[in-house]
Amino acid sequence: MRRIIYLLLFSSLSLSLPLQANTPRTIEAEGTATIINGDLITARRTAVNQASEIATRRAAAFISSSSEVRDGELISDNTRIASSGLLHDIHIIEEQLKGNQLSVKIRAEVSAAQGCPGGIEETAYQRNIGFTAFPMIQPSQANAGGLHQIATQLPELLARELKQQPGFNSHTATHLTLHPNLQNAPTQMLDDGTLTNLQRHTEQTNMQYIVSGVIRDISQRNPQGAREPNILVDLYRRTEPNHERNQRAFIMDVYIHDALSGGLIWQNRYMTAGIWNAGQQRTGFATDAFWQQDYGDKVRRMMRQTVADINEALRCEPFSARITRTEQNRVWINAGELSGINPGDRLSVYRRYTHYDAMQVAYPEFTNTRRTLTIDSVQPNFASGTLNSGAGEINIQRDDIVKSH
Repeated sequence: MRRIIYLLLFSSLSLSLPLQANTPRTIEAEGTATIINGDLITARRTAVNQASEIATRRAAAFISSSSEVRDGELISDNTRIASSGLLHDIHIIEEQLKGNQLSVKIRAEVSAAQGCPGGIEETAYQRNIGFTAFPMIQPSQANAGGLHQIATQLPELLARELKQQPGFNSHTATHLTLHPNLQNAPTQMLDDGTLTNLQRHTEQTNMQYIVSGVIRDISQRNPQGAREPNILVDLYRRTEPNHERNQRAFIMDVYIHDALSGGLIWQNRYMTAGIWNAGQQRTGFATDAFWQQDYGDKVRRMMRQTVADINEALRCEPFSARITRTEQNRVWINAGELSGINPGDRLSVYRRYTHYDAMQVAYPEFTNTRRTLTIDSVQPNFASGTLNSGAGEINIQRDDIVKSH
């Protein structure tokens, strides 16, 4: 028995090749792209992006195997092939054109990506993130500029930007509004008067996390204003485009809920302001005319910061998926190839328990069963595998979950 425990403990070591933790290295890679309608610039950008991805995978690939043993019993057992790296100092060293095919070779410095607290590696799986609508508290504020589509277009842009980050597969569900009372979001009052930040039925979205938001203010500081007694001063203020009276605010709150439990796990408020010189011109949101405004530029920067913060909040969170079916010792989960699941991956199984607080409001708890699911069949949107013991022995059911570590 002691020998078995030693073997399990030995397997908790990570086998990394070939990149040391923080040692940068130079690597070359090649990418190709098809030139469409003579657009060489876009083809070159596509080829460089492809080469960059290849360089990152080559330099930061590792095989990670981890097991946790407690009192001689296996608590969790996870195996994963992953890649993680940061590219910088990218240079094109060779470019070849054959017909309408462009080949580009790059040389870049690659460093291992920053790890997570406690030395935990970032999960290589794609977390499914759903973005709901970001409604406005005062829709009439959108009249200036015709920004009425901001409630759906803003989260769509955030989702698109986050999808470019490794480890995230974002989706838009902007037909949904998560918060019934915008003034008090994310808190809501239940029928019995209880206040809660818990969202019910979010697991039905088949997402792991739900990102929602509320746009609290996009007002102009003083769009009209009183006239100055001095006519010349008044004329100057009305014609000077960079005068502070043309400032426009942008304030929004962003929330992240764990879809499997409904719990609020992160929130933040973003505030900015910029010069709005378009007056009542209907630029629309996210158009060239909008981004050319100082106000539009400030909003774009704030959106980039929002994506960076969401990435930072979730990048070290374990991957989770819902169990959709069980049959003896065989289990199906609602994540597959598109989430990065591969045959041979091992995931820990958690049972769902429902508890009730003093007001009889239900909330879930997930408990580690100390059982492992080994994946052997993978489809684009689901996967299945076998447990190291029968599902019936530990009463594994639909809506229980699996997790990586």
